[in-house]
Amino acid sequence: MTEKRVMSKRDKTREMTIIAMFMAIIVVMGFVPQIGFITIFAVSATLIHIPVLIGGALLGRRAGIILGLTFGAVSLIRGATSGGFDFVFVFPWVSILPRFIFGLLIYDVYHFFNKLIKARIVALSVSFLLLSLLHSVMVLPMMVTTFPIIVNNASLGEIVGGDYLTLMQDTNSLSLALKLIWGVLITNSLVEAALAASVGAIVADRLIQYLKFNNNTVMRSE
Repeated sequence: MTEKRVMSKRDKTREMTIIAMFMAIIVVMGFVPQIGFITIFAVSATLIHIPVLIGGALLGRRAGIILGLTFGAVSLIRGATSGGFDFVFVFPWVSILPRFIFGLLIYDVYHFFNKLIKARIVALSVSFLLLSLLHSVMVLPMMVTTFPIIVNNASLGEIVGGDYLTLMQDTNSLSLALKLIWGVLITNSLVEAALAASVGAIVADRLIQYLKFNNNTVMRSE
């Protein structure tokens, strides 16, 4: 069990401020084109999971949940305002539920590997890599199994767009499209995991050292 202590008013204010900063980063990355979501074959690779990972590792389980839900909400809004296959994120079980679970697990997974490996930067890299892959494992099946709902609903299909809908219309095209989408999504997931394990881990390590959370502040587990 991680040691707990009563946080001072100053510590609480600092924690809330840092969480708010991470939330702002997530929102900006989500709505500025080709920063948080990079579109490949009408399906977006995401980099927004990186600030969620960093914030969850630094600030604890509650912060991870807040940032995960922020990630999910941004994804849902973007899905509702975008065409193409990204529209699938308008369904909460695709956009919000996996990100809630993702945020919930960050703190515990990082601290498990930090105790096991000892070298903080390595523990961050391993935990961020596995968490990023886990995020993809949770999201991808939800996405692919939800595509037929859009294809078989005329009003939803119009939102997706004619070209994409035509690709998905008949049985053979749907099967081919899903195979192509699986390929793109898996490729995206590997890129996302590699970036999380490298860039995300380095940034998190520097921030932990700068804020001296590992020495002077007991990170919260709730």
